[in-house]
Amino acid sequence: MPDYEWDRTTMAIVACALAGDSEGAVELLRPLPQVDVCHIAVRLAAMAADALIVAAEDAGGDREEALAHWQECILQHEAEHTEE
Repeated sequence: MPDYEWDRTTMAIVACALAGDSEGAVELLRPLPQVDVCHIAVRLAAMAADALIVAAEDAGGDREEALAHWQECILQHEAEHTEE
């Protein structure tokens, strides 16, 4: 799949996520070969990382603070998951 198609599908998946439509996102990914799904996952992760850095910078922070905040979120998520 060319970069354009990966980006187009990635944006459609983001739109589904914003709309709370996880089933729609699944249907977009279902017909794709695993390698394409992996490329899309990497693009989504890169988009999320960029958004975290921008949010940290907007709050007067930097990349290290964005990383620290993300690590804190991961630990909190794991703690909540372990409690269930």
